[in-house]
Formats: sequence, C-alpha cells, structure tokens
Amino acid sequence: MIITLAGHVDHGKTSLVKALTGVETDRLVEEKKRGLTIDLGFAYIDEGDIGFVDVPGHHKFIHNMVAGVASHQHALMVIAADDGPMPQSREHLEILRLIGVNEGTIALTKCDRVDEARIADCLDEIKNLVGASFLENAKVFQTSTENPVSTENLLSHLRSRANPNRAKQNQKPFRLAIDRSFTVKGAGLVVTGTVHAGTVAIDQQLIHYPSGKKIRIRGIRAQDKAVQQSTSGDRCALNITGIEAVERGDWIIQQPSQGYKNLTIKLEANKDFPRAIKNWTPIHIYHATSHSTGRLATLHKLDSTTLIADILCDEALPCHQGDRIVLRDQSLDLTLGGGEVIYADNDNQSRRNDAKRLSKLKAHTHSNPEQCLDQLLANGPTNLAEFSDFWHLGDEKFQIITDAKSLRRSGEIALTETHWLQLKASVVDFASNAKSEQGLKENEFVEVPSLFRQMLLNELINEKALEYTGGVYKLQGAKIDLPAPLLNLWERLERVLDAKQPPSTGDLSKTMRKPQQDLERSMNELVKRGLLVNIASHRYYLPQQLVNIAEDIKSLAAGNPATKAFTVREFRDHTGIGRNVAIDVLEYFDGKGFTRRQENQRIVLGTYP
Repeated sequence: MIITLAGHVDHGKTSLVKALTGVETDRLVEEKKRGLTIDLGFAYIDEGDIGFVDVPGHHKFIHNMVAGVASHQHALMVIAADDGPMPQSREHLEILRLIGVNEGTIALTKCDRVDEARIADCLDEIKNLVGASFLENAKVFQTSTENPVSTENLLSHLRSRANPNRAKQNQKPFRLAIDRSFTVKGAGLVVTGTVHAGTVAIDQQLIHYPSGKKIRIRGIRAQDKAVQQSTSGDRCALNITGIEAVERGDWIIQQPSQGYKNLTIKLEANKDFPRAIKNWTPIHIYHATSHSTGRLATLHKLDSTTLIADILCDEALPCHQGDRIVLRDQSLDLTLGGGEVIYADNDNQSRRNDAKRLSKLKAHTHSNPEQCLDQLLANGPTNLAEFSDFWHLGDEKFQIITDAKSLRRSGEIALTETHWLQLKASVVDFASNAKSEQGLKENEFVEVPSLFRQMLLNELINEKALEYTGGVYKLQGAKIDLPAPLLNLWERLERVLDAKQPPSTGDLSKTMRKPQQDLERSMNELVKRGLLVNIASHRYYLPQQLVNIAEDIKSLAAGNPATKAFTVREFRDHTGIGRNVAIDVLEYFDGKGFTRRQENQRIVLGTYP
C-alpha cells in the first residue's frame, strides 16, 4: 500500500513519517537548511509492503504535492493540534478528492503541545472539515513524536489497511508517470514514479514520452526492493537505457501516444473557490506528474446531471479515458476544481460546439469502451486507432471489442454493416435517378465517405448492380441515348474495336473514309458516354477489352511467383499485342494505379475496376 501524506505546512508530516519508518524524507540541502519540505520524499517499511510519500505543505510547492498523489493511494491527512485545519489542509483534501483518492486516515499531530480542551475543539474542527468527504468516517489518531505509543497505534492501523490483493489494471498497457530521475554509477539512468496501469518486466522494450524514443528496462525496484516485474499501483524505480535525460512529467509507456491538447472533463468545482468560474479562465493543469498551462474554455451541461468543461492545454498531455485532472486558477493561485477526463482530441479546426464533435463527446460519456464504440459507430465513420488509444486498450481487449461487431474497414476507419448497406442502397438510388446520360464519376457519389467509395462501388459492380465503363458508373444494363449519326458510328466501331489490339484512328479513318480529326472528335463523345476509353494518342479501346487485358496481366504476374513482376516483352508475348501498343496499354494501367513500373519490369498494385 502506498500512503500519501497531506496537510498544511509545518504540521509535522515529515516528522511523523520519520517516527513511523525511521527514515528522514527531506533529502535536499535546501530542505534541511530551511526545515521545510520542498519536493517529494519517500520511505518504505515491512520489506516494501507499505510506502509513504511525503509531500510539501507550502502553497508555493502545490505542484510538487499534486505530483505525489495517485487515485489508488491511501491518504494520511495530517493536522496539527495547535493550529487545527488550515488553508492547505482544505486545499490538499480537495486535491485528494479531485484525483480520486477514496480512503484514508487522519493524524492529529503535536498533541503534547496542547491541553485536552484544545484537542476536543480540534476534533470538532476536523469533523467539520471532512464532513461529506471520503474522510468523513476516517479514524483520527492523536499522535506526538515524543510519544512512540501514539505513532505505534497509528502504524498498526495503517498495516491493517494494507491489502496485498488490491485490484490492479494489469490488462491495460503499461505506463508510469515519472516524478524523479537520477544517475547511479555503474547502472546509468534511473527513473521513479507510480505505475498507473499494466505490468513491466526486465528487458522489456518501452517508449519514453514525449520524445518517442525506445528504451529498455535494465532493472526494477518496486516498493524499494529488487524485483523481476512491477505492476499497477506500485511505486517503482526503473533502470533504463536508450535515453540520456528525462524530466518530471515525462512518462514511460508501452504504446505510442501523441498526447492531447484539447481535453474535456466532468468538472467538479472546488466548493471553497471564492468566485464564479468564468469562461476562458487562465489555469494550471495537473495530470499525474505532468503540468501544463492553458484555458478553461467552455462550461455547459451535457445533460441534467453532467457539467462539462473544455480544457485547452498549451502543452499536450498523454491523457486517457478516466484519468483525473486538477485545475488551479493562475491569478488566484488556488485550486479551482478538476475531474475525470471523458474526451480528448487535437482537432483545432472544428468548433467546440460543432454537432459532430458534440456527438463524439456524448458517446464518450459512457462508462465502458463497448458502449462508447457502439455510439461512435452509430454516428458514422469511426477512427478505431484514436478510439483504442484514448481508452488505453491493449491489443487483446481491442480485438475482443471489434471482433464482436460486424464492421467494414478502410485502414483505421470503420463503418457498421448496417451503415454500409444503407450507403449501397443510396448509391443505387442515386444512380437510378441521375439525369446524366454519360454516367457518374466516382467523386459524384458524395454521400459515400471517400475512403470507402472505391470499395463500395467495386462491390456493386461485382454484384451486377452497377457497371463501370470509360471511367463512369451507371446502372447495369442502362441504355445511353445517342444522336443518330453517333449511334451509327458506334455500331460500326463496336465491331471493329472488339480486339486486344484495335486499329489506330489513322487506320480507322482510312477504312471508314472519314477525316481522322472528325473521327476522333466523334470518338471522344463516345468516351464521355463511357462507351470508349482513350488510352493514348490515336488509340481507343472498348472498356471490356481493358478489363480482359487486366485479367491477362494478373495471370502473367501470378506466373512469376518469385517476383510477381513481368516485362514488356513478356506482356507482348502473353497477349499478342504489338510492342508499341503494349507500351501504350501498360502506361495507361500505370496511370490508373493498377500497375507500376520498376526499372524494366512492372508489378500489379491493385484491382482494375
């Protein structure tokens, strides 16, 4: 169990830790000189089963106090009997609540300095302080560093609260918030911090945030003893290699993270904050050991019970769903409030009250990832990578969630099967009602997200609902009306061009006794209507012949299993097309992205419609 102390400056937190553990946690020269805790201090007992985090009580070092607190810790609220609850007693209690600490004990210190009447008054003051908080029913121990029995009673109680079988977030990817780093001679760089999720083992490869550098774990100490692995809830030290220097606020993580500059939280206001919270208030933003400045952007109710705040950070924070944030007013230097992160993004283009953004935000108010993903998918195309990163899902958990749903995917973007069928129906309906006699180009199907457009149209072609000719789509079997002269020309050309090497327009103009320029002008009208394809200068093909040649190319490439490639000569011999025309055909397919030239060979890249 990790016990974090809290309380006003000079109420005896450091002295109490020394009485309980025998360890002097003030390690800095300045701390010893001033008799004032400035940074975090640590002490362990019972072979590391119980650890203490001593935090500064002065309001000037509140950022260091926040860095020492995590939601799973046991709070030890320290209040001096001579002073009673003071401003930092209240602020520390509020910070503990905002971070999500839900259990604790109260130590009334310096009891040897006051009489029984003062102790009774102080107990009443404490009762008023902690009423309606997570410490409302906490035990209060009267202590004095001059009376070892008093601290022994407290220590016995704390030991009884330790739970070696506490729930851990082992199923999530590992991440540790760095609160301290130093170099050990012969070992190298060591970082310490609280494990927020997952498990780490020696020799594991991890990532440093924000640099993105890969690091390796050389050694681990958890709860101040050497171990082979450390897990969620531990305070641990990692001996790492792969990076030379780190800072407090950095993270050691298992999965890459971009960090987020736009956060949305369920805001819990500090009831002691002295004024109304205003839009665009300059704030300090604390997340684990990380800190950023920024603005409190928007306050509004998402529903009758949920107050939402948008936070715009000056520096990205590696937040995930359910993380806790503490906000402090920059001008007043007081804790304003905080809460749980429910949504985050880096989209600076959309307005905060844009309908699409609000629909995403509402989906993220669900308490589990399955429900969130269901609503996101119901709203439309969903980025699965962003969803998985924000919810901090491991590969196995993500696979279970997505495998349970029937999805169509293009890269990391997904659609439900229901949405897919609706889009297919809308495309067929649009094609049947289109007034254009020339068919429809791909970019005219605007209702279909561009990432899925080619995939969906190809499926409709395979199902014989649409046909693709000359770069345009139309309903299968749809007739295209032609003016009489053009219809007459088409009927003649359709027979003549039905070959893998149709004649050039120069040869056609001679056999048809029609000027080549006039002939090509008419043939270009047939291209617009999807009946012909102009692959090169003076060279036209029937669309179906190009489909047939594309199949020949796939067959040819498959015949070379080692390279999946072929030369112009091999293509010529395989199809019987002359060399010059073969080059024209292959360059046409290159332009369509069906093939690609690599030196003297070509490879097949995709599917030719």
